Amino acid sequence: MKVIVPANNKGGVGKTKLSIILAEYFSTYLRKRVLAIDFDPQCNFSSRFLHMEIDPASIAGKLPPIHPDYSTTDQNTSWLEGGRSSIADIFYGQPIIPYPTHIGTLDIAPAHAEKLLVAEAVRRSEVVEKVYRQIGILLESQDVTESYDIVIIDTAPSKGPLTISAIKAATHMIIPSVMEEQPIQGVYGMMQLWMQESLNRPKGKPLDLIGILPNMFRKTRLHTDMLDSLKRNPEMANFVIPLTLGQRTAYAEVDAEGAAPKTVFDLPEADQARKETLAVCEYISERIFTNE
Repeated sequence: MKVIVPANNKGGVGKTKLSIILAEYFSTYLRKRVLAIDFDPQCNFSSRFLHMEIDPASIAGKLPPIHPDYSTTDQNTSWLEGGRSSIADIFYGQPIIPYPTHIGTLDIAPAHAEKLLVAEAVRRSEVVEKVYRQIGILLESQDVTESYDIVIIDTAPSKGPLTISAIKAATHMIIPSVMEEQPIQGVYGMMQLWMQESLNRPKGKPLDLIGILPNMFRKTRLHTDMLDSLKRNPEMANFVIPLTLGQRTAYAEVDAEGAAPKTVFDLPEADQARKETLAVCEYISERIFTNE
């Protein structure tokens, strides 16, 4: 089973957009059984596939809807009170019950904003036991390994416990970035995190860095010069993905409620957003599955 983690500790680089694209590509185009996991308290990945609800216990937070399989007469004790399940429940000793989506081969373990924020804030002495190990335990369970081919984890824009735990559980990592100064600094930070994790990995369980993806790219002098600078950097050049995802309105349009088409992959074949998205996904897929 492949575990793919797009990560960057800078916000606004299109990380969630990439997670959505990959989830839809692998589940619809390749017909892989995909589990999407939302580790970002902003819940945007979850909102793409579920109607998230406002959490009355949190000013700006969201929580998952009632699970469609839940019944008030259900005596199954694995259900939490109220019939909701979120990925954050692994930090509270509760089982995870993924939600089906409109894509038959794609399930999602959604975020719960308040619970994820609590997990992110645990004391340093508690991090390893309460956060780092939990996602790995879940993904190594028989239920998950037998049910899914690919797991995609969307992470928060940080290098906090949740992001680190996702990277520790990953088999593959992608660093999306806007070609601007501050996001590029985030790339260097994530490269350091990848190298540290790689050094601590046991033999036979490598963390493959697929590369740095120039995201939300515009053919301006700034973006072009920053990308050229990365390609000239001897420490970074080999990791720059030779493709870009542009800043296009098509991504926002397909994400709107009631949109038709519902995904960029349903746009006409000649559409530029569809073509470049498909090219990036095929590149990533080839990197992941070439050696099988």
